[in-house]
Amino acid sequence: MENKLQQLAAHLVRLGFTPTYRGDPYGQGLDWLYFDCYFQEAAVRRHFGLGAEMRYVAYDGRAAGQEAGFYDPGTGFGIMGHHPDYGRAGGKPEITGAE
Repeated sequence: MENKLQQLAAHLVRLGFTPTYRGDPYGQGLDWLYFDCYFQEAAVRRHFGLGAEMRYVAYDGRAAGQEAGFYDPGTGFGIMGHHPDYGRAGGKPEITGAE
C-alpha cells in the first residue's frame, strides 16, 4: 500500500507542490507528508486504487489544527492535506488524481 501513497506524493510533486512538513505529528511512529491542498477522497481512492485498508482521516480543527488525508496503518506512512472544509474556504487546490 505504501507504494500507492508514494504515487500520490509523486503526483503532488509533479504538480509543483512541496511538502510543508514531514514527520510524526502525534509521536506514534508515523511518517506523514503534509501538502498545501485538500483531497477529494472518493476520486483519489479511485484514481490511485486505494482500497478500504487505506485509512482516510479527517480532523476538523474544532480544538486545534485541521487536516485530512490517507495513511497506511501497517507502515504509518501517510499523505495529508487540509481538511476539505478549510481547504475550500481557503482557496486551496483540490486534488482528485485527474489533474
